[in-house]
Amino acid sequence: MSHSHLRFAFASLACAFVALSSLPEAGFAALTSAQVDQVALQPRTGDGLPLSLRLTDESGATKPLKEWLSDVPTVWIAADYTCKSLCGPMLSIVSSALADTGLQAGSAYRLIVLDLDPKDTAADARAMRAAQINPRSDLATQSVFLRAVPADVSALLAALGIEPAYDTEHDQFVHPVAAFVVTTEGRISDVISGIAIDPGNLRLALVDASRGRIGSWSDQVHLLCYGFDPATGLYTLSVWRILAGAAVITMAAVIGLVALLIRQDTSPKPG
Repeated sequence: MSHSHLRFAFASLACAFVALSSLPEAGFAALTSAQVDQVALQPRTGDGLPLSLRLTDESGATKPLKEWLSDVPTVWIAADYTCKSLCGPMLSIVSSALADTGLQAGSAYRLIVLDLDPKDTAADARAMRAAQINPRSDLATQSVFLRAVPADVSALLAALGIEPAYDTEHDQFVHPVAAFVVTTEGRISDVISGIAIDPGNLRLALVDASRGRIGSWSDQVHLLCYGFDPATGLYTLSVWRILAGAAVITMAAVIGLVALLIRQDTSPKPG
């Protein structure tokens, strides 16, 4: 087995191990099921974002939302920079999907992450960036992590169609997991909910947004970023299974690949 095969196998196993080890532990819920039911994702594609709202990046630069947009479409994610549930994995998944679209960061799209929690700091933003975005990727220089005062965060979430809830006991925001494709004029062009993001669909959404086309959104089922099951007081099994299942499948596939390569390497050579 070649050294390159070994490096690939061990690197993949390491990634899968990290994914498993980073899964949240069980905890107790503070919100009731009725409160969680109030959390909603109701975007209206074609609606414009409030362009005059002032947002601050990791360096402390503050300017209106309009100036954070560019001459290419942007992909927006609402995340809690100190989240211990799905915000980090969602950002990583979106980053990977963007890389797999075949489009060039900067010339075809930019990524904007909006902080849900006004208590988070610039250091929290930098920590999330370091954990979820490859510093050597093109996206590293074509992504921005923004914060705002509570009233402006609420206004922007409302424009995106996000209705979150706040678990004061655990300092955790309950919100839908979604990525928003926004045109250069600041209009919502498309919405991709959940963590199963297809790079091909994302590419089409970005191309449409670059042409000013507005898509439609009718998905009534959405995944919530909330580590606690309000009915049982435990982390939701469905969320755990999504993350654990992906990691286990990755590990099994890599182990199978290693076994196959070893078998090929040790099999008798003809002649």
